[in-house]
Amino acid sequence: MSVVVTVALMKRLRPEGFGRVEFAFNVVFWLVLTVRDCFETVVTREIARHPRLTRKLVNRVLAIKLALAVSLFLLLGGVSVATFADPLDSAVMTLYGMLLLTTALGLDFVFRGKESVGLVAVSLMVRTFIYCAGVWVCVTDPSRLLLVPTWLAVGEFSGIALVWLVYARKYGVPRPVLGRRFLAVFAKRGRSVGLIHLCQAIIVSADVMVVGVWSPWSEVGQYGASYRLVAAIMAFGLIFQQVIFPALSRSWKTSSDACRRLMDLAVRVLVTGFLPIAVGGSLLAEPLVRFLLPGDYPESALLLAVGIWRAPVLSLAFLYQAGLIAMNREAQGLRLLTWGSACSAPLIAVCAWRFGLVGASGAVLAIGLALVIAGYFGLKPGGCEPSAGHHLLKPVLASLAMAPVTLLAARFHVVAAIGAGGLTYLVVLTLLGGMNFDTTELRGPRGPHAKPEAGGVCEGGADRTGQGLDVVV
Repeated sequence: MSVVVTVALMKRLRPEGFGRVEFAFNVVFWLVLTVRDCFETVVTREIARHPRLTRKLVNRVLAIKLALAVSLFLLLGGVSVATFADPLDSAVMTLYGMLLLTTALGLDFVFRGKESVGLVAVSLMVRTFIYCAGVWVCVTDPSRLLLVPTWLAVGEFSGIALVWLVYARKYGVPRPVLGRRFLAVFAKRGRSVGLIHLCQAIIVSADVMVVGVWSPWSEVGQYGASYRLVAAIMAFGLIFQQVIFPALSRSWKTSSDACRRLMDLAVRVLVTGFLPIAVGGSLLAEPLVRFLLPGDYPESALLLAVGIWRAPVLSLAFLYQAGLIAMNREAQGLRLLTWGSACSAPLIAVCAWRFGLVGASGAVLAIGLALVIAGYFGLKPGGCEPSAGHHLLKPVLASLAMAPVTLLAARFHVVAAIGAGGLTYLVVLTLLGGMNFDTTELRGPRGPHAKPEAGGVCEGGADRTGQGLDVVV
């Protein structure tokens, strides 16, 4: 739904209007991840390991998130008014800032930690449907641009209210408690995780920020069009990472072998799903852009052909980072991402100056590949690295078989090419025996037999028993 509505916005707002929306969204995206993932990832891990402490953890973390979100919202509004000469730009930025407040109120992490993700799925569908319906009906031309972030905030509040209702019936209404001791311990234990997610946000959207600062709104819209299409695909990788994270935490607590098997399956799922999309997206970029967008976006085809590869590369890199967090090796993951985020803006700027907009997209790919390699070797000391090589063989062979069929069908229509290529990929992959996934591994070890390995401490000194914030609570 969101992809269809985003394409409609590209047409209705034209490149200049869509560039304004895309730039503002990515600025707020950094701040949203600061409020959400800097805190929720650690709490999700603790809830997965110590479910009896759910209510106490929620009360304390909710208070921290609300205090931070309100502070950032006020800061964003003030900076926007002082920075932008056009009042429309500051208004767009401030309205997108409402996402900080919705994020602070979110309780999705409780049900992700308990792996009751059905409610989370329904909530996300409610949010998306309300946003898409409002935008589809109300945003008909560039003069109604401010309704885009407004409807996004309305949709977010509605979906979050549904989660609150279910949580309140099970645990009671949350009562935020801002305790100094808990805040101090949480900041110490969650600092590395928070910085990891902040670095991830920088790596994902630094290219949009660089292009947005240096380029006119029309070029930002051109770049943002391909970026948003790829981001919609990447969302599945991020959701998969959130879903599998609790199981990774429990698996590593049980044994390195269980964690390695689960990571092995996760990599297989990502590569099998994303590789044909990347290959097909590169082959069909030009007819796909012609089919979806008007002639105002001439450069988006090449940008899509290159940028589509960030979906598998960054999804795999961030999965490895999630594995390091699950293993209590956040510091190592932080070092890798710090280097990546520190190099991203200068590298993107140089590549954009030398090769244009496509150079900015290529720079992100180079950083992502470096993180994949470093993340893989970072998992080795804990014994959770996936098996090398065999994940790629069957999807690669199936993708190679898919390519000529896709190009042949593209002579008739891009939709026919997508269907024929996808069907060919599935058939060849099935014949190669690559569709056999033991999904029971995704649940991780449970029950009375899911006990930690003897010794309790993994290589590198991390406590395998996983005692964390429960001590303070």
